[in-house]
Amino acid sequence: MKTSSSVITRAVAVLCAVALTTVVVWAQRGGGAGAAPAAPAGPVPRLANGKPDLSGHWANPYTPNMAQRAVDPKTRQPLKFARQGEAIPDAIAPASGNQARTFDLPYTEWGLKQWKTYDPVGKGDYAGNCLPFGTMRNLNAPHGTQILHHVDAIAFLYEQNTWHQWVPMAGNFKWPTDIPETWNGVSTARWDGDTLVMETTGFNGYTKLDTSGHPHSKELYLTNTFRRIDSNTMEHTMTVRDPKTYTQEWMNVRTWRLKPANDVLMEYSCEENNLQNIVDGAIKLWKPDPEEN
Repeated sequence: MKTSSSVITRAVAVLCAVALTTVVVWAQRGGGAGAAPAAPAGPVPRLANGKPDLSGHWANPYTPNMAQRAVDPKTRQPLKFARQGEAIPDAIAPASGNQARTFDLPYTEWGLKQWKTYDPVGKGDYAGNCLPFGTMRNLNAPHGTQILHHVDAIAFLYEQNTWHQWVPMAGNFKWPTDIPETWNGVSTARWDGDTLVMETTGFNGYTKLDTSGHPHSKELYLTNTFRRIDSNTMEHTMTVRDPKTYTQEWMNVRTWRLKPANDVLMEYSCEENNLQNIVDGAIKLWKPDPEEN
């Protein structure tokens, strides 16, 4: 583990330096009230190794319902599957929106049960209890994501609940084999040409894919790709592969925009807003259901 530890130490140190540089650059650009918006798009910035630098404060699209964006990962055409659009008459009312639940994704029998019985009001919800959203809902949230990028690692600083995710990119880095299952899973990243590919496994199974409550199991193999198109724009894809929950893979394709220099990450505290509501019973206390993972 000596090699891994040295990689972590070096990467974290560099990422801290990148963070300081980001703050300095923001200040030099006049960050603050009334500052000018981002400059017109220029060429893709590059890291020391020549690969695209994904650093920046990004506006990632709010995606409360991933099914509405589902496409075939191979063709990027709208996803097709059996029973598509059929109503589910015995399903609990949806967690978001006002449309009845349908076969909106290619569920397995197990996945369909999780989808139609998801009941954040009656059973409580981990997100409302201020527990970690998971990689999917962090990236689906509407509040913005700061990326700090180095040749050996990339870090995602989510405004959502002030969470962060550190992802190694060094070829000789290995996560310990005894890492327990987690809310965010365990991620690694690599380059495919100029596209960064982030692969995540090792989920604890307590999270959902989105606000609507689309399910996943511990078997989820999540792939996110990031391709910077120019200085202000980035293409993001999220591919769900979970044979326990879905009969086929499916994907979302999104466009991220760089935020203006005066738009910075803000403090976010779910506990401050929700804790007393949990104590008073206005928000139901959530407990893991063994049958759901």
